[in-house]
Amino acid sequence: MVEIQAEAITPGERVIVLDDLLATGGTLSAAITLLRKVGADVAAAACIIELTFLAGRARLDVPFNALLSYES
Repeated sequence: MVEIQAEAITPGERVIVLDDLLATGGTLSAAITLLRKVGADVAAAACIIELTFLAGRARLDVPFNALLSYES
């Protein structure tokens, strides 16, 4: 479950979502959806490690970068 405090984001505020790992993309996708529901403008997402063989990047509709990528 992904949660946010209602007052944490001002409507129209630009944010970047950061995570430690991108695997299937479920957590980042859920975070982006939730932020948009409270009015955030999600500019991009990034993580430290991406497991490219799980294709999680395909679930994201914002620019995305990873510091490290593992292919298998």
